[in-house]
Amino acid sequence: MTGNISYYEQEFSQPTPRHLEKEKTKEKHLEFFGKSQNSVVCIVDMIDSTKLASQIPDTKLSIFYSTFLNSMADTVGKHNGKVVKSMGDALLFHFDDSCADYLKDALRCGLDMIENRDEINNALQDERLPSINYRISGDFGRMIIGYSRVSVTEDIFGSAVNMCSKINPLADTNGMVIGSDFHLLVKALHGFEFNEIQKTSSIGLKNKYSVYGVKKN
Repeated sequence: MTGNISYYEQEFSQPTPRHLEKEKTKEKHLEFFGKSQNSVVCIVDMIDSTKLASQIPDTKLSIFYSTFLNSMADTVGKHNGKVVKSMGDALLFHFDDSCADYLKDALRCGLDMIENRDEINNALQDERLPSINYRISGDFGRMIIGYSRVSVTEDIFGSAVNMCSKINPLADTNGMVIGSDFHLLVKALHGFEFNEIQKTSSIGLKNKYSVYGVKKN
């Protein structure tokens, strides 16, 4: 009996040669190479896009989405951010610590997105498309970088990505919110106003997590 226990402990304590060989030859959809970095992760998400899209002819849907997403992506680029991917009616992007002012860049980007709304809606109205509203959220954390075999762009993983998605609905229409981890780093910055809007435990956390609205001061 002792021998059997020892055998199974050894079997499951480390990968077997057969498993390692299989991993070498298996084609992977996503791979990680130990790359990680501190980042501010942000999401801009259109409100009621499903309802709006149902009212738009198929021939104009591409114009509707591209007007919004391309404008948002341009704003990200102007503030030294990196677009990760579009997610239908939303855009995932981040700012990493390779830039000295990445914390300010993330805040300024989100607030500029809000200010650009009139310009976006004017472009949509020129195409006889409905006006849009959206919400922006951001949080800070250590990101793991992944690479897909079907894309040349990076993908990002980590708690801040999950948190950013969860707190997005807490933002006002055409407003921006950030999580407590991000707020801790930027609360003393000049030019911004932060207001705690909710301590919530309804976002999958054991303890309550503070969420803050952001405005220009």
